[in-house]
Order: sequence, then structure tokens, then C-alpha cells
Amino acid sequence: MSAPAVLDALIGQSMAAWRPPRRMKLSEWADEHYYLSAESAAEPGRWRTLPYQRGWMDAFTDPRIEHVSVMKSARVGWTKCLNAVVGYYMHQDACPVMVVQPTIEDAQGYSKEEIAPMLRDCPSLAALVPEARAKDADNTILHKLFPGGSLSLVGANSARGFRRVSRKVVLFDEIDGYPASAGAEGDQLKLGIRRTEYYWDRKIGDGSTPTAAGRSRIERLFEAGDQRRYYVPCPHCDFFQVLKFDGFRWPRGKPEQAVYVCMECGAEIEHEHKRAMVQAGEWRPGPHQQFPNVPAPAPFSGHASFHIWAAYSYSPNASWGQICGEFAEAEKKPDELKTFVNTVLGETWQERGEAPEWERLYQRREHYEAATCPLGVLFLTAGVDVQKDRLVYEVVGWGRGKESWSIEAGVLLGDTANASADVWKQLNGLLARTYPSTTAIYLPIAVLAIDSGYNTQTVYNWARQHAMSKVIAVKGLERSKVLVGTPSPVDVSMSGRMVKRGYRVWPVGVDVAKSELYGWLKLEPPTDDARAAGETCPPGFCHFPQFGEEYFKQITAEQLVPHRKRTGFTAFVWEKIAGRENHYLDCRVYARAAATVAGLDRLSEADWCELERIAGQEQLALPLADAAPAPAPEMSRAPTAPRAAAPPAPARPAWIPRRSGFLK
Repeated sequence: MSAPAVLDALIGQSMAAWRPPRRMKLSEWADEHYYLSAESAAEPGRWRTLPYQRGWMDAFTDPRIEHVSVMKSARVGWTKCLNAVVGYYMHQDACPVMVVQPTIEDAQGYSKEEIAPMLRDCPSLAALVPEARAKDADNTILHKLFPGGSLSLVGANSARGFRRVSRKVVLFDEIDGYPASAGAEGDQLKLGIRRTEYYWDRKIGDGSTPTAAGRSRIERLFEAGDQRRYYVPCPHCDFFQVLKFDGFRWPRGKPEQAVYVCMECGAEIEHEHKRAMVQAGEWRPGPHQQFPNVPAPAPFSGHASFHIWAAYSYSPNASWGQICGEFAEAEKKPDELKTFVNTVLGETWQERGEAPEWERLYQRREHYEAATCPLGVLFLTAGVDVQKDRLVYEVVGWGRGKESWSIEAGVLLGDTANASADVWKQLNGLLARTYPSTTAIYLPIAVLAIDSGYNTQTVYNWARQHAMSKVIAVKGLERSKVLVGTPSPVDVSMSGRMVKRGYRVWPVGVDVAKSELYGWLKLEPPTDDARAAGETCPPGFCHFPQFGEEYFKQITAEQLVPHRKRTGFTAFVWEKIAGRENHYLDCRVYARAAATVAGLDRLSEADWCELERIAGQEQLALPLADAAPAPAPEMSRAPTAPRAAAPPAPARPAWIPRRSGFLK
């Protein structure tokens, strides 16, 4: 080779070494460099970007876009796309990156299950981050250094991870699962975004499955962006439309045969056309004709927001028939329906907290006698609301599927501040009472929950006289995420410390209980024809005897009212309807809490069978009792003295079996 040729070759190699990398969109980079790992992917190997994923992925590398928000369901590949964003900014555009998970534990799990396998299996990334070694401060579970940048993984439950750092890229994952505040320092999104203020080309990304309407962070961010939705063409008329769940139709009882009905030509679209439709689809910003109730977006200012749900997914478990089948299973179960709306539709759950019409409940009263247990009742709980001059109570019977029967409701009059007053003796009588069933078995109250928010010490003193397995003192908590929390000690020693083995009070999430109850109260009983065909009441259905109007006015006396906060969030607060008392609503909430403590939410099939055997109902159907209507009780009058308890048949064992793990 001549000297000029050698010189040209050297110059060419030098120029190639200094040539900047080819500018790539995120989806292009992922298709070329990103590999899925066997630990966290059903189909490990080279990544292939799906058509609907390309829009939000390329938004992360679009210089016109600063903020990307994705409100999504499960089964659309969001987590894998988030991994690709991290990989891109490590390999293609090295810079400091932060990923915020709901908790520190989630951040550790994300690092071990997603980031570490990706760094190992993607050749272009493996060369950037050396394999972790002991005492290597540059490569830990929550912090990794690479040439030109770093990766920090933090938990939204701790403000520590947001301090003293500056990041060009901040990614928030599952933001609707974040706690209300990062310690005492406020909103995590604002804390994280503040870390990017020194970068003119910063990128902010957030994605989540939504939760409750008005409280969902991702819903607020989606509406703040340009509200992009994925349009697909009808295979019959080529009309582009957004897939909505109300567009599906299927034969009665056969959701697996679901088809989608085109909103333009009315043709039925089979599931087999889905891939071709999605392949030809496109993202379009709002406003959208199919969503007239969603506020129109503001003019575009660098915030791109996307909504996607499982109907578009290529997952083998997301066929249209399977999605409609999941809906059919969850339709009559409020808790499962909420999960379906959030995780399958990718939409916020509208709390069914508006008070049910008391007249409708009054009109559907049933003809079983008060203070008796119809067929289906397998154990009893009671709730007691404490007022200045009276105790209000309700006894509730529980059966399979959380079906409930109101057994007795009434008032015990007396000065509740006086521990020796007759009203507390009357309550002892109520606790000792047993209630006859149609099988001649007498059921006692398994657990009684009494409100300790008024005359607290008097309530504690009365409750201490009974075993904590029989009587619990409760305190209602707003904005709790669980129905019943861990009991806390209330007794104090001479040194001022809590007595660990002293009396305990149980926190009750009244918001959770009321939302559940109001969902149940809106359930409809089966029609006569459906009942004749063998259909039973839906799970959670509430039965009532011939109570008077006042009971039904009180049990529906509250409703959820939205309150706009200064932060921009809408908080829903339970408020009493003007002119109504709510004592029987509180009693029902406490009786539900008592049922939780008794084990209602944890009973196995074997436990239910045992309760049915003890109650003499193992071979009996569960029709409504044919007893004559009982006269409506006077709710304002103190009930008659408790009747003497009728002993159960000698051959019967104790009605609650005391074997290990049962009703604990």
C-alpha cells in the first residue's frame, strides 16, 4: 500500500473514531440494542417495539417534548419501556438519571429484577457498568455510575433520595401508588422535578395505573398534557376511532365471543382483526369526540400525555373475549370491578359514594321477623355508636359472599358518661342475647365493636369487662387505606410508657367501609324469573326486615362531596346530608369492622362448611324466610329487656369452632 493510501486510511479511522453516534429515536435504539431478560419477560430476547408503544417511547427523544405522562392499564409493557428509557440515556445520551419508585423496597426490587438483568444481557450496556462487587461504591443496588452519568433509584416514601442531587432525566413509576408525602417535605413529583431545573433539555416521565377519580395523580397529569389516544381503523369502513369498552358486544352469558361494534358503520369486528388495526393505528391529541366529558387540553407546551388500555395489548391473556370475561366475573363485585376499571381499562374508579335513595331500600324490605336469623345467616356481629344520652346499636348477620342481614337495630337510653348507669347494663344484656334461626339454632353475637370516640374512658372501662375476642373498642379514621388496622395500646404505666399487654383500640377505615357499603346497597336482587331459575343474590347484598323509615334515612345519611385543595387535587370527603342523623350508618360500619376481626374476609371453604354444619344449614337452600311481616319498630324508643338466652341443642358443639387459624 502506498504512503498516501496508508495516510488516507489512518485519517479515515481517526475521523470514524471522532464521529458522534447516529441520532436515534428511543424506539430505534431499543429495537437495535435492547434485550429482554429471562427473569422478567415471558419471551426473552431481542426487543421489538409494538405499534402503540412507539408513540410514548419516541416522545422521550423528541426535542419538542419535555414531559411525558402515560395513564395506562396493565399488560401494555410500560415497565419494559421505562427500562429502555434508562438504557438509552446510559448508552446514547449519557447523563444523570433518577427513577422514583413508590417505596425504597420497590426501588430495590426494580433494580434487582429489571435493571441488573438489563445491564447484563444488553451488550451495549454491559460494557458501561462493570459487574457489581463487594464494597464497590460506584455500583450499588440503588446507585450506579457509568461514563458521563449516573443512575439513582429512590423511593417516594423518603425525602432523602431527592436531596443534594441534580438530574437531567427523572422518571416516576406508578405514581398513584406513592404515599401522600415524602416524609415531611411534600409532593414527590415536585421534589423530583426540582432536581432537573438546571438542565435546558431535561426530560420528565411519569406513568401509572390510575386509582380513584379526583385523587389520581396520573389522571391529573394526563389531563394537563395534550391527551393523546390511540386511533385504529375499522377493517370494514376504514373509519378511525378509539377502542372503548362500551363498544364491545357479546351473547348473553358468552363474553368469550365478544366483538367490537364500529361506531361509524355498525359492523361487528372480530378479535382476529386487532393486530392489523393496531398496526395501522396512530396517536392523536385531544379533544376527542368519543370523550365529550373530558376537558379539552390547553395549547401544547411540551407536555405529551398518553392513554392506553388492555384492548390494544398483544398479550396472549388480553384477547377481547378474555377482557369481557373478566368484566363479567367482576360486574357484581364492587371490589373486583374497581380493580377491573383500574388495571384493565386504565381508567379512574368513580366512587359510588352518592347516597342511595332510602325510599328504594325501604320499598324492598323483606318479610323475615326482626331479631331472628333467616336461612343464610351463619354468624352475627354488632356495632354500637355512643352518644351523650343513648347507645345506638345494630346486630348484623353474615353469610357466604359477604351477604348480610340486618337482624336488630335499636336504642338504649341513658347517661353514657356514668359507668354505673343502667344503659351499660342493658348493653351487657344485648351482648348476652342469642337470636333464633329457622333451624332452631340460637346464634350469639360473635364480636361486638363499640365506638370509643365519645366518653372514651367509660367505653374502655366497659369493654375491659369482656374478652377482647368478644368486644373491641374502635376508633374511626378518615383517609385510611384499610378497613381495620393494627390495634394500638391505650393503657399507660406509672413511668408514662404504653403497657404492651394492656387494652387496645382498633382503628377502622370509615371511608373504606362506607364506600364498600354504598356499593352493596346499590346491588339489585334477582328477579322472580331469575330466582326461579336458581339465581341467588349477588355477593355483598344487604337484606333488611320491616324496619321503619328512620333506619333507612340514617343508613344513607352521608355522601361523598368533592373539595378542591390548594395543591390542585380534588379530595372527596364524607359529609352528612342536612337534616339527617347517621347513627345507624356508623353502627353498620362498626359491625362490618367486627366481622373483619371475626374473620369474614379470611374464611376458607372448609370454614364456611363448618359454620353451615353447626347452624344446621349444610343441606338447606337459602330462600327468603316465609315469616309474616313484622311491625316496624319504633327507633326512638328503648328496646324491651333482653330475652333469656335459649340454650342450643345439647348435641351441637360451640357455634364457632376453636381450631387453629379459624376466625382469628
